[in-house]
Amino acid sequence: MRPPSHVTNVGPLVAVADELVERLARLEEQMRQVLTAVERLSNRDAELEASLRALADRFAAGLDAQAQTFRDSLRDVTEKFVSREDWAFWKSLLTAALLALIAYGWTTLISRRG
Repeated sequence: MRPPSHVTNVGPLVAVADELVERLARLEEQMRQVLTAVERLSNRDAELEASLRALADRFAAGLDAQAQTFRDSLRDVTEKFVSREDWAFWKSLLTAALLALIAYGWTTLISRRG
């Protein structure tokens, strides 16, 4: 007596099911490894961001200190080497030169139109 056909076809089905379970287990393990790698990368990203933020803060503080040093140095130079009379002279000279340029430009503009 022969067993029914659905019983004889079970062997290949079991093999396919076993193969599928094995592949799913490998896939699950690979996904765990991927999740671990992503977690490490996100932690590294946070570390890099904090490091870059600290570097930017130090750079800004250095620039502020440099600007203040420059302002102090410029103030010292102007107070030591330039008197108020010198400033008044140069201001008057520059104002006169600016007015002369405006007058020249105005007369040139009028003479070309006429």
